[in-house]
Amino acid sequence: MALLPQIDNLEIFRPKMDTIRDRLHAIATFSADISPVFPYLNAELGGWEYDQQHQTLMLKLSDGKWITLHAHQIAFRGMKDMEETHALVKWITDQINDTYERREQITPRYTSQAGLKVIEILRNLPMTNCKACGYATCMAFATALREGETTPQACPPLWEEKYQAKREKLLAYLAEFGWRPLDYEV
Repeated sequence: MALLPQIDNLEIFRPKMDTIRDRLHAIATFSADISPVFPYLNAELGGWEYDQQHQTLMLKLSDGKWITLHAHQIAFRGMKDMEETHALVKWITDQINDTYERREQITPRYTSQAGLKVIEILRNLPMTNCKACGYATCMAFATALREGETTPQACPPLWEEKYQAKREKLLAYLAEFGWRPLDYEV
């Protein structure tokens, strides 16, 4: 049986107080309580921020899109048109139901990518400021990495043998928070 069998109401609107007015936002409401799936979705989809106490899970997607899940409501931000909005609603509904069905096979995760610290990422980079990654400094790269906008593989020096210990520490640190790049395909 599906955890979220149906959306009772879907309100799609253009925000009045947003700098990105050409984007749509939406709020889906339903009677089902989907909060039991949050730690499993967090593990499967690399949740950006998970608040277990208040039962909210925020997913940061590429192109400035966000999905925030609450027990009886899902908020969507940043869709380009109605077609994309409906596709995103269907995608997250499918993810909720599929993940809930497979929850026995998933190790729940209670930490968030939002807990990653740029300074900790920076400590585990080569600190060459070589620009080979496409960023002006290692600090800029560390910030982009935290945000999921790039990957560790984009730093060529990090993969040199002399930086193996730093690389291993960085990868372990990112894994601790369930880090994933924004374009990660589930």
